[in-house]
Amino acid sequence: MELVSERLVLRPASESDLDFYVEMRNRPEILAHPDQEPKPRSLVDRQLRGWIDRWQQHGFGTWTVFDRESDERQGRVELDPMGAGWAGISPGEIEVGLIVHPTYWNRGIATEAAGLVAVDCFTRAGLIRLVALTTSDNKASLRTLEKLGMRRRGESQHVSNATTYEVFELARPAPRP
Repeated sequence: MELVSERLVLRPASESDLDFYVEMRNRPEILAHPDQEPKPRSLVDRQLRGWIDRWQQHGFGTWTVFDRESDERQGRVELDPMGAGWAGISPGEIEVGLIVHPTYWNRGIATEAAGLVAVDCFTRAGLIRLVALTTSDNKASLRTLEKLGMRRRGESQHVSNATTYEVFELARPAPRP
């Protein structure tokens, strides 16, 4: 299941992406964000296996973002059912998450990739709403979510974490007559 735009190709995450995910996740630019700590290869490998399994369970999951011309990996977009414990968010809501390798920041890749995933989830996967969480100091993420047309719906905290997150949502467009 590939998603393709003029610049990008999104492919379901696979074991061959592990080295890229480990390197990207542990870049100094990523670790500079609040609440980010280095992740050992074993943890990223476990996460990757979960992302691969999610495709089997739900028919959607995590895509690796590739440049269409060079086939270089540039980031990740994921759809993930949220667990319990989020104030004002029902368990099972589908969260969209984005991360772009710092080498490719400020090129619109996150917006373009997430837009492809949103169209797919509303058409093929039949979802009716996506949510996204980010902190108020993550200006790049806030810009991306707004460019996607996501609407701010308030704040939330998880019972296990004191961090306050901005909650955004994107609803499936109404069918045209």
